[in-house]
Amino acid sequence: MAKSGRGISPEIIAAIIGVAGTITVAVFFNQPQSSPDPVAPAPIVVTTTSIPPGEDPSSPAPTDPSVPEPAGIQPVPIGQDWQTGCLSSLWEPYPAAIAAVELGDGCLQEPVHVFEASNGRLSFLAQRSGSGPVEDYGMFAPLPEAGSVSLIVSLDDLNNADLWVGIFPEPDLKSDGLLMTIPAGNVRKREITQKNVFTYETISSTQNLDQGSGFSFTFTFTSAAATGNVNPFVFKTNPFPLPVGDKWLFIGFRGLSDSYRIEGSISNLVLE
Repeated sequence: MAKSGRGISPEIIAAIIGVAGTITVAVFFNQPQSSPDPVAPAPIVVTTTSIPPGEDPSSPAPTDPSVPEPAGIQPVPIGQDWQTGCLSSLWEPYPAAIAAVELGDGCLQEPVHVFEASNGRLSFLAQRSGSGPVEDYGMFAPLPEAGSVSLIVSLDDLNNADLWVGIFPEPDLKSDGLLMTIPAGNVRKREITQKNVFTYETISSTQNLDQGSGFSFTFTFTSAAATGNVNPFVFKTNPFPLPVGDKWLFIGFRGLSDSYRIEGSISNLVLE
């Protein structure tokens, strides 16, 4: 290459720069390019429910039998209710037109008509002044098919009214049942009579008995009949046909025509 006093010519410098640029570009594009690590897609979870053939998928799921249903409030058992000042929701007033309101704790709101439980007793006080027809009021309680029920009647007043206790095939005085009564009169000394429910005729009776601490009754019953007893071994009725399953105890009274007043209580109710 010939030298000149003027140095390297501009043409040579331009050629060198062009060659260097070409080499640089070639090296850049021939280098391996790094790429970012691929991002794994998030897993898709699909939940499926097995539907038996023929079943509507829109129908509600069946209840799991292993999960118990909440239990309702059970009525206080007859014979235990009065001890806690409760009138069990098992009692049904008579006539049925009398309202009975359940409190939600197995008891009825008291009083129910003229009946109220306290201190282990079912107390009652009813009276009417002036004229009026015969009227019957009371309470029915369910009994098992067979067993016995005992109670004591204490009376403070029995003026023109009869006290009733008995066993019936239905919670209705129009059903034919075994009815025993303490007729109106002096409460200190009364006879006890078995009456025909429909005709109110006397079937049998005791002599006058001293009330003392109360008149004690026991009714025994089977799937076929019931028998009434005045304790202790004072009087016993003939077996009264009651060929039904469950039976009903009745406690109440009959107010006779015109004015009447009855006051007293039932205690020591034992159902076996």
